Amino acid sequence: MENHSFENQVAIQIQSADLTMAPGSSETVPLLLHNRSSTDGFFELVVRGIPSNWVSVPSPVVRLAAGEQREVFLTIQPPPPQGRAGRHQLVIRLTSQDTPQQAAEATCTLTVAALEVPGRIGLLLAATEFPVAPGESVAVPLVLFNQGLERDIFSLSVEGIPSSWVMASSASTPLSPGQQQEVTLTIQLPHSGEGSAGRHPFQILAASQAAPGQVAAADCILTIATLSQFGCELRPQRIEAGEPARVTVENQGNIQQAFTLTWQSPDEGLDFEPAPTHELRIPPGEVAMAEFQAKPRSRPLFGRERAWPFTARVQAAEGETQNLSGEVVSKALIPSWVLPAVVVAILAIACIAILFAVLGSREGASPEVPAATATPGEEQPAPTQPPEQPTEPPPEQPTEPPPEPPTEPPAEEPPTEPPPEPPAEPPAEEPPTEPPPEPPAEPPAEEPPTAENLPAEPEEGGLPCAPLATGLVFAPLLVIGKRGRRGK
Repeated sequence: MENHSFENQVAIQIQSADLTMAPGSSETVPLLLHNRSSTDGFFELVVRGIPSNWVSVPSPVVRLAAGEQREVFLTIQPPPPQGRAGRHQLVIRLTSQDTPQQAAEATCTLTVAALEVPGRIGLLLAATEFPVAPGESVAVPLVLFNQGLERDIFSLSVEGIPSSWVMASSASTPLSPGQQQEVTLTIQLPHSGEGSAGRHPFQILAASQAAPGQVAAADCILTIATLSQFGCELRPQRIEAGEPARVTVENQGNIQQAFTLTWQSPDEGLDFEPAPTHELRIPPGEVAMAEFQAKPRSRPLFGRERAWPFTARVQAAEGETQNLSGEVVSKALIPSWVLPAVVVAILAIACIAILFAVLGSREGASPEVPAATATPGEEQPAPTQPPEQPTEPPPEQPTEPPPEPPTEPPAEEPPTEPPPEPPAEPPAEEPPTEPPPEPPAEPPAEEPPTAENLPAEPEEGGLPCAPLATGLVFAPLLVIGKRGRRGK
């Protein structure tokens, strides 16, 4: 116990010369005051070396009778853990108010630290546990002491957590013997699940360059808060009915999480397989997926494709929810192009049927050629087709008709007997293209049809629309006219 007195009139005693306490803690220090004078007096108690807001005393002025000894309690309370660590030279002074020359002092060393590492390299930390949340940072203040006998340079490093998380206010700290320096380390966590939630022990190392084997280590704990975060995606967003789709969920937090997946449609028009509710448990930083199928409960009979909207809901156990929108596309049982195709096919069949009917009617109603009369003793074959008329008579042929063969008088001819036809084969001296002679007694209206007044045969390879329409309009008229001529 140290005792300091001036003129042996007053004395003050403190129990210990070294005090150590952690920031935020409170320490009660007993003091023994002694008035050795022969008179009563008032004495003032003053504390120096630390901030005044760290100290509290029952009363700053104490009355002591002559020869009285009294114990007084001094309370020291450093600031909370975010305060600074360090060593402080504490001086407590007791002074008489009547005679200021009568005074006494007591000194001690106050060390404020949660951890003290003794040795050549002194290391003080105000705290050993540091809480931090992902995406945030925490400051780690510490004090370095050079307790050696020569000047030295100290460097800091961290083990137990990624070095990329740590930044120091100074890469190296030069210190003279007995000198101290405060250095701050900053731990910055990424905003992801890289650091799992919970307590992570780590060490702060201070190494000496003058004595490479000298290293001071401080054991600390980094407490990482829980992070609940995730991302999700629906692939594809437009789904064919009955085709598989999937919901991908990424756990971006730092703890294992349970996710509930729910599929629902606004009008309850879709069926989902498997069940509309699914659960996933995903470790931190990993990805999982849930596959499902959706199809409408009823499909339209006819029409175009239809889209049914739906929502995939992903909810974390911590309460966060994300909604993904998609749609299911389904086609009708009978596509919309079937009806036009059927109508076109029916029209094509009808056109073909009408075409065949017209052609068949024309072939069945071909004009009958009257049988040619033969002269006695000579047989004439009936021509199957009248000879073709030349479009332009040859210039060397005479324009007058050839002489008519001798016939019987008209009175002796039967009324219904047709005029005699010219021989099927023209004479050798006539060209083959010369038309047969027309009978004089037959009026022009009753002449047999020839190649000129017969309808032209359609060209091979199909009937265009215009010829087909013309045939459909005039075919009945031709049939009626031919039947009328037969009646006559």
